[in-house]
Amino acid sequence: MCILRFVLLPETHGMKCAPIGRLLATLAVTLLACGAAHAGELLVSAASSLSNAFTDVAARYEAAHPGTKVLLNFGASGALLQQIDKGAAVDVFASADQETMDLAEERTLVATPDRHTFVRNTLVVVRPRNSEPAIARIADLQQPGGCRW
Repeated sequence: MCILRFVLLPETHGMKCAPIGRLLATLAVTLLACGAAHAGELLVSAASSLSNAFTDVAARYEAAHPGTKVLLNFGASGALLQQIDKGAAVDVFASADQETMDLAEERTLVATPDRHTFVRNTLVVVRPRNSEPAIARIADLQQPGGCRW
C-alpha cells in the first residue's frame, strides 16, 4: 500500500495550492512506485476534500495508462482509516490531516518512507469589506455576530 497525506499547514504568505500538473506528477510517481503502472485496477481512498482534484487526476492517469482503471473511494479521513484498519484493500490513501496519518503509522498500516505531503492550504475567512464586527483573527469569529453558519 502506498500512502499520501493531505496536510493542512499554515502559510504565512497567502494560500499555497499545488497546480493540478504537480498533483498529477506526484500521484503518477507514487503510483509507479506502488507498481501500479501496469494494467489493472488501482484503488484510491482519499479525503472528501480531494474529490474534485482526484477525479480529474484519475481520468488523466487512466488516459496516460490504458488498461488501468482508477477506482475512487472518498470519505472522511478517519472513516477511511477505519476501513483500511479493518482490511479494506487500498493502493493509495490520501488523508486530510496529519493526525490520521500518524494513527495509520502507529497501527503499522503505513511505512514512514511512503508518506508524502503533496498539497498545502490555508484557512481563509471571507467577509464583506465593512462588515461588523471586524474580523482580524480566528478568535474574532467567536464574538457575538462574528460568524453565521
